[in-house]
Amino acid sequence: MYDFIIIGGGILGMSTAMQLQRAYPDSRMLLLEKESAPARHQTGHNSGVIHAGVYYTPGSLKARFCLAG
Repeated sequence: MYDFIIIGGGILGMSTAMQLQRAYPDSRMLLLEKESAPARHQTGHNSGVIHAGVYYTPGSLKARFCLAG
C-alpha cells in the first residue's frame, strides 16, 4: 500500500516526489515511469529552459499562476 503514486519521472514527477518526501518523510511512495530511466521522454527533449511566464500578459491567469508558483 502506498500513500502516494506519481505517474511520470520527468521534471514534474520527480519534483513532486521530492516535495512530498520532504513534507511526509514517513510516507510510502511509488513513482511510475514508462521509459528506461528518468527524464527520457518530454523532459529529455526540451531545450533545458523552464519557461516561467516571461512572455505572459501581466495580470493574465497564466501570469498569476507563475507568480503564485
